[in-house]
Amino acid sequence: MRISFIVLIIVIAFSSCRKAQILMTTTVGQDIPWIDSSIIHPKNAAFISLLDKYKRKGLPGISLLINDSKGTWVGAVGKADISNNIDFVPGTISKAASITKLFIGTLVFKMMEDSVNTGIGYKDLNKKINDWLPSSTMDKIANGKTVTLGQCMKHETGIPDLIEEDRFYLAVLNNPNKKWSQDELLEFIYNKPALFSAGDTAVYSNTNTILITMILEKQTGKKHADLLKQYIINPLGLSNTYYQPHDKLPPSVAQGYFDLYNIQTIVNVSNLLTGSVNGYGGIFSNLFDLFKFENALLVQRSFLKPSSMTIMETYGKQDDTNFYGYGIQKSYINGADFGIGHKGRDLGYTANMFYFPTKGVTHIFFINYGTDADSELKQTFREFVDELIELSLN
Repeated sequence: MRISFIVLIIVIAFSSCRKAQILMTTTVGQDIPWIDSSIIHPKNAAFISLLDKYKRKGLPGISLLINDSKGTWVGAVGKADISNNIDFVPGTISKAASITKLFIGTLVFKMMEDSVNTGIGYKDLNKKINDWLPSSTMDKIANGKTVTLGQCMKHETGIPDLIEEDRFYLAVLNNPNKKWSQDELLEFIYNKPALFSAGDTAVYSNTNTILITMILEKQTGKKHADLLKQYIINPLGLSNTYYQPHDKLPPSVAQGYFDLYNIQTIVNVSNLLTGSVNGYGGIFSNLFDLFKFENALLVQRSFLKPSSMTIMETYGKQDDTNFYGYGIQKSYINGADFGIGHKGRDLGYTANMFYFPTKGVTHIFFINYGTDADSELKQTFREFVDELIELSLN
């Protein structure tokens, strides 16, 4: 974020009196909902050492779940709320950030499987989005008349990412607790040039997922937050999963932190809300609920029909280190090994949810520090992930 230190101080001081959506953390998270056998896992000491190492390096709070042939290991270190001295525990609810996109992608397929009630089917992946959305909007969006629903899900649209706009971050700072609508967010990329011709390559864009949620709402006449509950959250019994700000968050939600001024001092940025309720973020959850979701979707492969999974895992173009399927990422590719799932990165929160099918290993973690923007701790985080993958897969 290229916004001056002085401007940030003025804006935050001005906005501090506004009502926060994320209140202080006053209670610890959920207890482990099964008989915990972490202590007998062969890598118990190594996992504990890994978490302790990166707490000492400055990450405020971390929770981690590993599932492999030896069982399920869970652990946590640090603080969910530094000021109130509330521990970060395995059941702490934290922001899943862009893992929300995998929820949205799964929702699209669940609705296609229920086409008799939703009126949307597999063929609609090739339907142009301007067949659903008004020309008053699509005329102002690059490639708005050519891209399809499927290209939105695979980030092959060339539509600019509103998150990359400095005007957007300034607006967030001036309205930190604003509940952004889809149309308000799209205004930040109106009349911006396309990044590439639709289908030529893949570049990750949060704007794509906003458009997907608009399509689902236009198709059904229902809010996509209600559709998430109907098709995913309620059927899987995800009782510790919330979609903010549609849902009131419990007092055990972790605070989010970031070195906002780049002076090696982290500050609480929980209530600098980046509009992510509109499909590209907004899910708050914990290890146990994400494990239910991931296990049903990617491990047991029982939540979606085989035909849906085949399409979802049709990977297309590569962006940086990721290949994109329909709402899903293939990442951490090393020879025959790779993870399927999704990363989550936000201003004050970080999460991963991946299954490594060649190894039969799941890793899920939450960290209440933002690694979307640059800071010294961003490199520390990358080192944590590298060590985690090396430790968990070998």
